[in-house]
Amino acid sequence: MQGTASDDVVIRTVRSDEWPQWRDVRLRMLRDDAAFFSSRYDDAVREPDESWRTWVTEAAAGTAKTLLCADDGSPGWLGVVGGFVRVDPTQAQLISMWVAPEARGRGVAQALIRELAGWAVSRGCETIFLFVQEANAPARALYERVGFVATGDRAPVSGRRGFKLVLSAPAAQLASQ
Repeated sequence: MQGTASDDVVIRTVRSDEWPQWRDVRLRMLRDDAAFFSSRYDDAVREPDESWRTWVTEAAAGTAKTLLCADDGSPGWLGVVGGFVRVDPTQAQLISMWVAPEARGRGVAQALIRELAGWAVSRGCETIFLFVQEANAPARALYERVGFVATGDRAPVSGRRGFKLVLSAPAAQLASQ
């Protein structure tokens, strides 16, 4: 699976041998934007290499989950997004969405979402769900701009103050943007 965000940025599936890059970007997102993720840097940094390797290998296979990156050929990725097919096989869940601050405002997030939606549609998914921290106004605005709507469900953020909202959107609509 491969798309583009712009002429110099390619959205592509992360390869199984790229688990160290995934670990590095995941740790960066959890460190730099800690308030907006349910996972904690202090927990993730202690994960053994085998956990990172296994997750990325399974995602690279693309059967039940995927991991995509925005790559411009420079060291480090400009952004990432993951997804998996939920228990209901007509539903997918978007996870671990992050764009590096230096790449924000360039269409990278929208391109990652579009490519993830294409993957979900190819797996027979009709709807994509995600959780977003209620306090993360920039992410909420992005998701709403591309077509996600609040489902009315919300849940406390584990181990922190605040709530996360559940948003959903038709997968085919997101894939066609």
